[in-house]
Amino acid sequence: MAKNIKLNEIGVNSLHLLPKPAQIGLAAGIVILVWILAYFALFSSQLSEISTLQEEEIQLKEQYTQKSIQAANLDTLKQELVQLRSAFEVLLKQLPTDAEIPNLIQELHQAGATNGMRMNSVNPKAAVVDGNIEKLPYQISISGNYEQISQFTRDVGKLSRIVTLETLKLRRPSDKETNLTLDAVANTYKATSLSDAPADASAPVAQ
Repeated sequence: MAKNIKLNEIGVNSLHLLPKPAQIGLAAGIVILVWILAYFALFSSQLSEISTLQEEEIQLKEQYTQKSIQAANLDTLKQELVQLRSAFEVLLKQLPTDAEIPNLIQELHQAGATNGMRMNSVNPKAAVVDGNIEKLPYQISISGNYEQISQFTRDVGKLSRIVTLETLKLRRPSDKETNLTLDAVANTYKATSLSDAPADASAPVAQ
């Protein structure tokens, strides 16, 4: 019969005295412990690397999907860019040069005279620069009846160069007056890069 051994008396030199089931259990525990230690020593870093690579794979797939969509729309985007450039060039050609601005003021006078109106005043205001565009405002005052003023505002929109009206105010100078007076700010716009461009509207726009 195996000798009874107390737990506090178990040592390396007394392991052979343990019962066979205890020896087998102890050996199995040691083997499992070794496996666990080997797992953490050999595989934990590899598993961490695999997890990192899996995350990178997901990100690369998302990037590939986005770039595939962009590539599929590339021709459409190129066409839209060409159209935008063409529209921009058309707008630039509608902006007056320095040499054309006096003619534009004259066209305002003519638009009023054509409708039988009286141009009271046209006074330039301080220019406003916004990026590559310079806004040139003019304070105008013109008199006529309601129909004439309405037609005048439509005619301004048909001028050879871009002119906009803002801050429109209608007033009747006195009770005896039958005509109305329109006070407004007429804005035209100049591309600052085109300051030295030729006055000919058909001349090519500088790139």
